[in-house]
Amino acid sequence: MHSPYLAAIFVMLAACQQPAGTNSAVTETEAQKIALDAESSFTTGDLGKIMDHYADDAVMIDAATVAPSNDRKVQAGWARNFVSMKPTDYQVSGRQIQLIGNDAFISTGIESFTVEAGAARPKVSARFTDVFQRQKDGKWRIVNEHVSMPPTPTGQP
Repeated sequence: MHSPYLAAIFVMLAACQQPAGTNSAVTETEAQKIALDAESSFTTGDLGKIMDHYADDAVMIDAATVAPSNDRKVQAGWARNFVSMKPTDYQVSGRQIQLIGNDAFISTGIESFTVEAGAARPKVSARFTDVFQRQKDGKWRIVNEHVSMPPTPTGQP
């Protein structure tokens, strides 16, 4: 016959062990770093580095299109168009992070960057929402992205 103390120890040990493959909850600080890492690829000019931050089955809405797409070739075309503008000075203002369980978070803000448009170098701003999810391999990928141009001020409050 086993001691009740021994049984209690086994129960406590089992409760302390995390099942294989589970992750600790993402923190706001970690989420900020993950988002910044993805955004740092946007001005590299490297299409592969940019697309590596998106899940293969991501759903995206580009600022220049009406309909969302989960077609990787279409999305790569959008990224190629972005790279062709030779963006620099990428910055995010007003970022808000929302944690969603252990393995997902939303990063929302206003992105601004300088683009090449002939001899001009205009500053462009867009609103974005990126949903990041930890994948089975442990890597963080954007699984949903919505980018839109801010509304034109109408002079009304």
